[in-house]
Amino acid sequence: MATLPPDAPPPETPPLIPIPTLDVRWVHAGAQHLDLLPTPITSASTTYKSFSYTESLRIEERWRETPENERRKIIREWGHSEGEGAPARTKAKEKDKAKRNSVASTHSETSANSHPLDDKVKERRKNGDVPDTEHLRSGEEQTMAEESSLDNAEQKYKDIVRKVQSDYDNCEVIQGVPVSQDSLFEVSIPTLSLHPVFWAHSGSRVPVLRGTWFVESETRPCSWELAEEIEKAYLEIQPWQPSYKHELATAISLGTAGEEKLKYTLPAKFGQGLGIIFEDGEKGRLLTTGTLTYLTRAFWASLRAKPSGTYVYRGFDAAAAAASKDKSQSSPAKSQPHSRRGSSSSQRSAIMEKSPSMHQRALSRDTVQKGHHHDKSETVVGAAVRGLGLSAGETLNGVKKSLDELKNEERRQAPIGLTADTRNALEEENAPLVDSEEDDVPCTDLILVLHGIGQQLATQYEAYNFVYAGNQLRQVLRKQSANPALASIIRDRRCQILPVQWRTSIDLNDEKTEEDKSHGMDNRFTIADITMHKSIPYVRELTNSVLLDIPLYMSHHRQKMIEAVCQQANKLYRLWIARNPEFENGGRVHIIGHSLGSALAAQILSNQPTKMPGISQLPKQVITQTKDRFLFNTSNLFLCGSPLGIFLHLEQAQLMPRKGRERTMHSPQDEALDRSGKYGCLAIDSLYNIFYYTDPVAYQLNAAVDVKLSAHRPPLAITSVTAPFYAPVTDGFTTISKYLPSYLGGSTDEKKPARPGVIRLPSGIEMSGPSGEERLEGTRGERRFSALNPHGNVDFYLPSAGVSEYLDMITAHLSYWTDPSFAAFLLAEIFSTRLDLVRTGMGLAQQLMPEGTVI
Repeated sequence: MATLPPDAPPPETPPLIPIPTLDVRWVHAGAQHLDLLPTPITSASTTYKSFSYTESLRIEERWRETPENERRKIIREWGHSEGEGAPARTKAKEKDKAKRNSVASTHSETSANSHPLDDKVKERRKNGDVPDTEHLRSGEEQTMAEESSLDNAEQKYKDIVRKVQSDYDNCEVIQGVPVSQDSLFEVSIPTLSLHPVFWAHSGSRVPVLRGTWFVESETRPCSWELAEEIEKAYLEIQPWQPSYKHELATAISLGTAGEEKLKYTLPAKFGQGLGIIFEDGEKGRLLTTGTLTYLTRAFWASLRAKPSGTYVYRGFDAAAAAASKDKSQSSPAKSQPHSRRGSSSSQRSAIMEKSPSMHQRALSRDTVQKGHHHDKSETVVGAAVRGLGLSAGETLNGVKKSLDELKNEERRQAPIGLTADTRNALEEENAPLVDSEEDDVPCTDLILVLHGIGQQLATQYEAYNFVYAGNQLRQVLRKQSANPALASIIRDRRCQILPVQWRTSIDLNDEKTEEDKSHGMDNRFTIADITMHKSIPYVRELTNSVLLDIPLYMSHHRQKMIEAVCQQANKLYRLWIARNPEFENGGRVHIIGHSLGSALAAQILSNQPTKMPGISQLPKQVITQTKDRFLFNTSNLFLCGSPLGIFLHLEQAQLMPRKGRERTMHSPQDEALDRSGKYGCLAIDSLYNIFYYTDPVAYQLNAAVDVKLSAHRPPLAITSVTAPFYAPVTDGFTTISKYLPSYLGGSTDEKKPARPGVIRLPSGIEMSGPSGEERLEGTRGERRFSALNPHGNVDFYLPSAGVSEYLDMITAHLSYWTDPSFAAFLLAEIFSTRLDLVRTGMGLAQQLMPEGTVI
């Protein structure tokens, strides 16, 4: 085929093509926050991850609704330091600067041994003509911003967040754009940030960015200013037009001179001599000026097995497709399919963040192989030189073939160390558990978790923050819900965990009365004023921040604690209904009370009305001024590690079913009590007191229901889901049959036959169908037990996996959140019908049914 000379006239100009649609995708640096990690986040993320397509559309819609002048102001104030090509957000410390200088000098020394132009390059670097590296520098490599400016911005952001979180009157108003599963997070357009909705945000601001142009992959969006400049160049040069392909081929055939003519120079603030050459309608290359720089660029590109310059892509899909292609070409292993564990790019970035040694090994590998790649350095430039006189298509194919040969050679020569299997294994290990999906099953059950003592310690130590305990339980619940037996119970339903951080909103400073003021009683002292500072500091701090909550509950401050619990729980429920309005029609709320939180929950539910109307039916004034009761109905109350038995004993109160609930609609007077305000008469459907025998804080509650019957009714064993085939915990404990009523065959040989078509459970409940009518039978105590939960027992114990009871005692009180048996029991009791418990055997270690029972 005859080739056209370089000066051949271009073919007839085809008709102009409209500007391609810009694939905008909003991205965030909060993948660690959205993953709901069970441990504190110690460092900010340096990579970005995209929101889902629909979430990004909602954010884009809100952004377009913002006036243009307001958008510019928001970018200047909050977005100027985000993304690739933006100035850094922080000023590096001297040791970090020295470390970077050391790495740079080492890099220069190693390159001097293998490149003949090194002396000239270093000379020009001293003059500032040539940058140290060719790739687009990220935030940490840019000119550092002043620390005072950062501190002011962070403080301003914290003040804004604190003000929003303390707003109790406008919980029904959604200020930001809801994102993530169950709208647990929001994007704030005025601050370009991502933050949680249902708990306090800790740490620095999590930025969000409008991704239009991306550097090398979808995890590296260009900054607002750089993306705007590249788009401006894109619109001016119009590389999407068919005629541009001929222009590009001609420039390549002319070598460096032609390339410089085709390059669009970017403003000097992004780097001296920095420009961009577009290759087609989706991508371009960022380059610097000069022949010497071009050769150096080709050399460094050979080390990275990439063409000269740094690729940038227009739109999210183009960047994601390019990154996926690069990954598949660089790894001979089978590409890993996408799943709900996050995108491959986010996994890859997470690996580099969590395992810096991997990055160091990769850097050393590049240094070792540098001599080998030097021999290949001319293949990139040579392709352009040899392309003189060739057609545009042949020229481009020649360059592409040379690059492919270079990549294949590097892959063959790569040292054995970090294999593809190893990388995939590490990525899988560090990948997030679950990302939110648009087709998630709607949440049907909301679980509010009340913490116990010690949360004051979280103000000094982030690791003690109760949010992480909730995250731990959420992860265990998610894992247990995949169990086939539980999945058959849960069906198409789902639950969500929200922590109630009541301790953070308590103000213990009492207002002085006029009498106190008139008598000069203004001597105010704090705990710090009476603490002996010469004692062991940590022990004293532990005492003041943890154990102090107990005497506070026993003092006149109890009412403040109750109001704090109600205020926080009601706020969470209002926020939840605002974002999930359909939940009010059929959703249920359950409460888990841990330690002192269980006593507070019992106190509140004792004063709670039997039934609360829907929150949409309540006047706004009632909603905002309700301080000592919940604005919702509580289905199940789970107490774990609970000292409630002690407080019931001190008050000489007893546990009584509340008439008018699920199993007490038609209860006689001696079986259930329709009385709000009676301590121990809780407005709930079911009550469960769960504990380890080694928990030093927990107490039993069966005696608080009926002391005589409790002597023959020990706690029930919860199934150990870690045992093979869901075996019972132990055979040594008394089984259910030993305390069942005589008509169920528990205490004598006489067994009451089951009526045809009726299922009778161990609690004494008779069912005439799948949702049959219930009727409690037995003595008064037996009927009260049956009214409190379907098992006819209040106390349940968890299996202990430890070897020593003394060692278990140290950790037992805080082990509920990570116990899979506890999580499985919660799911079984929340979602199961009576038939489900018998059919699957979940929940309790042993399920006994009378002879003749048909399931």
